[in-house]
Amino acid sequence: MEITFLAVSSIKALKDFIFQILVGLCSFARTIEIVKATAPILKEKGEEITRRMYQITFEERPDYKRGFETTWMQRLDGGDQAHKLAAAVYAYATHIDRLDELSAAVDKIAHRHVATRILPEQYPLIGEKLLQAIKDVLQDAATDEVMAAWAEAYEALAN
Repeated sequence: MEITFLAVSSIKALKDFIFQILVGLCSFARTIEIVKATAPILKEKGEEITRRMYQITFEERPDYKRGFETTWMQRLDGGDQAHKLAAAVYAYATHIDRLDELSAAVDKIAHRHVATRILPEQYPLIGEKLLQAIKDVLQDAATDEVMAAWAEAYEALAN
């Protein structure tokens, strides 16, 4: 009797788990759709967004600028780094459903972050400021749905 109860309980738990995965996949499928739809505006406004992100990040956390002291980025607005980040964000938007195609670029970025002592605990603030910059630059085009999709997409990438 006890074994049957455990089996039924385990089956129910497994069904609940599978349901949660399917709900998550459906939700992320919508996120992918929304993020991909933003790619054209990111191509157009990406550098403005990333310059804004660096500006508001360094205003709040000037110590984060130390990670760029030995790089090509010396200006408060991000300089060439803003261009590189804009290209990376655009590539993520266009390849979010084919991330394997970005693995070499992600490896290069990860190695650069390690070399310049960018820490994983800095990613949440960077994500927050990136989202704020998207909202600042895109204004009305940055709907709640778009912002929620980008928040989920950033979280997936940062983790």
